[in-house]
Amino acid sequence: MKTIRILPKKKGEEEGGVHLPLPPDAGRGGVSMMSLASGIQLLFSDYSLHETTRMEYASFPAVFGFGFCLSGEILNQPGGFKAADAIGPDQSAVFHFTGESMKEVVARRRVIRLNIMMEPEKVEAFLGNELQMAIPSLHKLLRHPYRAFDSLTPAMKAALLQLASCPYEGRIRSLFMEGKALELMACKLDQLHSRKGPAPPEPGLKTGEIDRIHYAGELLIADLENPITLSEAARQAGMCRSRFHYCFREVYGMTPFHFLRHQRLEAAGRFLCEGKLNVTQAACAVGYASVSHFTKAFRQHTGCLPGQYRKKEPAP
Repeated sequence: MKTIRILPKKKGEEEGGVHLPLPPDAGRGGVSMMSLASGIQLLFSDYSLHETTRMEYASFPAVFGFGFCLSGEILNQPGGFKAADAIGPDQSAVFHFTGESMKEVVARRRVIRLNIMMEPEKVEAFLGNELQMAIPSLHKLLRHPYRAFDSLTPAMKAALLQLASCPYEGRIRSLFMEGKALELMACKLDQLHSRKGPAPPEPGLKTGEIDRIHYAGELLIADLENPITLSEAARQAGMCRSRFHYCFREVYGMTPFHFLRHQRLEAAGRFLCEGKLNVTQAACAVGYASVSHFTKAFRQHTGCLPGQYRKKEPAP
């Protein structure tokens, strides 16, 4: 598997930001980093890889922030976390990382993603006491390593699409990016407030449980056409069903059901892009007995019909 290292910004590059293009043999597009006067740091990714690739971010600081993923398939493991989380399309997150590095395994599909980050000690001063009172759990999240996932709202999607198609350059681009970042922060904070915030951090999983969940994940995708049942996966992981579901969500960032559905539809997308199978064959290959059910699920997952997928897959 190819590895790409994303290095930190050099001194003097912070004001206007820096764009780090992918090597031509790895893919198209790249990663943009920008530090704003407010203390906010932006990490905006818009790229397509030629193959599944390992991305390593060196000297990644301890940060609190918000993540927004419009498209892409990423297995993310920041420093300080033993387990990796699956990050996928239409997903938002709040996080607190304490490590000095971040590693990801990124699939071939186009990635459009924004991380908005601040140093933890600056967050409370930036957000203000009133906001801390409105979202009490936000104060707790600043004290512990934590990740919590949710969906993208329509407003978040609109802002991300505008970022991805920003027509400006130079200082005007910086102003535009900052404005959209603040808009996304407001959307995410409103989401946290309306749901009364994410739950306080729970005790971490034991190493043995993490290994068993990874084993169960491998079992679930070993045969996408005829996968084992979730009950059987829990049994083979040596857990009761409720504990299995809790641990699975902690490790992968989604339920076992959504993990399996996600893997099926991603595999079908690869088959269709490579031209190996037609729509009916792709549906059968990933375990869908009904082409109509497959078509509906695929459209919800990718935003287009299976027959249009190859043509409509966006390019940077």
